[in-house]
Formats: sequence, C-alpha cells, structure tokens
Amino acid sequence: MITRLSELKLQDIRGVIFDLDGTLAHSNPDFAGLRRELGIHSGTDILAHVESLSTDEERAQALEIVHEYERQSSLKASWIDGARELIECLRAKSLPLAILTRNMPEAAQITIDKLGIDIALVLTRYDAQPKPHPEGIHLICQQWQLAPAEILYVGDYLFDLQTARNAGSHCALYCPEIIPDYAQAADLLVSCYHSLIKAWPK
Repeated sequence: MITRLSELKLQDIRGVIFDLDGTLAHSNPDFAGLRRELGIHSGTDILAHVESLSTDEERAQALEIVHEYERQSSLKASWIDGARELIECLRAKSLPLAILTRNMPEAAQITIDKLGIDIALVLTRYDAQPKPHPEGIHLICQQWQLAPAEILYVGDYLFDLQTARNAGSHCALYCPEIIPDYAQAADLLVSCYHSLIKAWPK
C-alpha cells in the first residue's frame, strides 16, 4: 500500500537514491544493544555521541564497538521483500540509482556483496557528511547532473526523511508496520515495495 502525502508525481522523478539498512536489506545493527554497550540512552545519535567523546582513544574504542556491530549485522543481511524487484523495475526505466548510507564502507560492502545489490554508486558516512546532512544527495546529484528536486530518496527512518528535506529532494518513507509520528513530512508512505512498483508510471 502507498499513501500519498504531497503532490509528487513519480513520472517527474529522474533518479532514485536508497538508504541501505532497513530499506533494501534486513541489516540494521542491534541499536539497543549497541547503545547499552556505549552507555547511552535510547534515541541518542550514536555517531554524534562518538564524536563528542573527549579523547582520541575513547573515540577509537567506541568506533571499534560500532564497527563490530555493523559488521555482524551485515553478515546476516537479507533482502527486504520487494526491494530487489523495485531496483529491477527502476533499472528497466533507465533511472540512475545510488545508495546513501550512514554505515561504514566495509559493512555496506558486505551487505551489497552478500545480496548482489546491483547499484554501483554507494556513498557511506566516510564519503559525505553523515545523514541528515544533505551533502551525500548533493554529491550524487552533481554526478548525475540532476537537480535535488528531481530525486526521490527512499529510506526507513527519520534521518532519511530529514536528509531528503535538507537537500531539497522528495522522500518515500518505507514503513511496513507502524507509521512513525514523523512520517507526515514524507511525500510517500510505502508499506510494500510491490505497491510502489505498480504505482510507478509505465
């Protein structure tokens, strides 16, 4: 099912950028366990916490914990239902595709290789300012020579929605179960990728 929350016309979209974990793949780290191990509260931005640590040694230790959680979750990655078919559908329409993730490069590549995700352009948090900063979308737009307003960003979390808004792009929020409070700022709510494929103009 798709819920339209804006006047967005899918036929006007010229490129699609995906989040990775929780959007294309079941590969989200155990964030609750990670926060417990780092000693931070639920909802705290993990990367911002690491950056806030006072010494290089503390930051390095915290990052190694984060990296291990990311690696372990990527090793268990599986496709989200309909995501592979959506990529194939958009490829058939000759739309350029990219991935913009907050993940680290090694973990992202593990997931991409494990699932055989056919998207070559991948930006991680080491290639651009981490989401919700819009730099990643802007860098991809420069490569594609497209305006941010011609881009649909597909993600599953608040940071994805904020990134699209900050960049001046459109956002499809994947929420297969519970619709979060912040969802109202999205252009599309997508509970099933098969519905999004059907909704895309032929």
